[in-house]
Amino acid sequence: MWGLSPSDNNAQINAYKATYGVTNPCAGTAGGGPQAIAITTDGQTFLGYPTYCIVCPDKTLYFDVCWPPTAACFDPYITNCGYTSITANFTSDATDICQYNVVNYSDLSTGTITSWNWTFDGGDPATSTDQNPSVTYNNTGNYDVELEVSDGTNSNTLFLEDYITVEMIPLVMLTPFDDVCLTWPAFELTGGSPAGGAYSGPGVSNGWFDPGSAGSGTHTIEYSYTGLNGCENSAEETILVDPCTGITEFGDGIMHLYPNPTSGNFNLKINYNGSVDIQIVNILGKIVYYFETFSYVDSEHSINLQDVPEGIYFVRMQTSENTHIRKLKLVK
Repeated sequence: MWGLSPSDNNAQINAYKATYGVTNPCAGTAGGGPQAIAITTDGQTFLGYPTYCIVCPDKTLYFDVCWPPTAACFDPYITNCGYTSITANFTSDATDICQYNVVNYSDLSTGTITSWNWTFDGGDPATSTDQNPSVTYNNTGNYDVELEVSDGTNSNTLFLEDYITVEMIPLVMLTPFDDVCLTWPAFELTGGSPAGGAYSGPGVSNGWFDPGSAGSGTHTIEYSYTGLNGCENSAEETILVDPCTGITEFGDGIMHLYPNPTSGNFNLKINYNGSVDIQIVNILGKIVYYFETFSYVDSEHSINLQDVPEGIYFVRMQTSENTHIRKLKLVK
């Protein structure tokens, strides 16, 4: 684009023409201001000053076209030169994400675009020809994004360095749960790590699990944890709530505990003939003491729980016919 002014002279204009091979006539030193002389060539007239001329790549000249000069004014002439202006541009729904998350890209390019070529450093997929692609990032780090657009003749590229930041998700684990009986009291859930997460699932309230509220059957317990970077992860385990059919908690005369409460040592009296399995479990369902024996009527066993923390425990005796449970209070 030319802007001819009173300071132009023939030498400058001729030098320009010689350099760029322009053959169209140009204004000389006689032009300028109110005294500008109209120059006519090929039936077209333009003033020496102020005149804005558009020179096309093939050296075609459009002159005396726009005053004041604006993009809207020049666009039709640029189009007549055979050139369509295109600009690559894009946005995304996120730039700071956690591992394994998806970023959705939106093309904002201007012009008559016919093709899109994306390059996603660290992304899956690594390249795309979709106008609005979606990309997954599995590894932590900072990643570049590049978009090249084309109208079939011309192209334009936008490259954004470190456009995407991928944060690490925390490693979350949950230890398996032991089976519990439907009639057992609510207990506090443990086994989730790192500490500070939250439990959820049937029968769960404020980190406590109530077998009666959950009901009989297998239930999925989820432990979720959010790191300082805002990334969240979770782990799941199942817990079986057994109706424990045949359990008699009081007054059946099969099993007696004394003293109860105990400071650690107590006697277990069994009024049963046959093989029995004895388990002592805490309120979380964890076994803290176990033995098998062949019992006779009125047989007694001395049990030492001195190394077990104080609290509420359940003594569970399994026979070939039934399961019998007694509550034991351990006070240190």
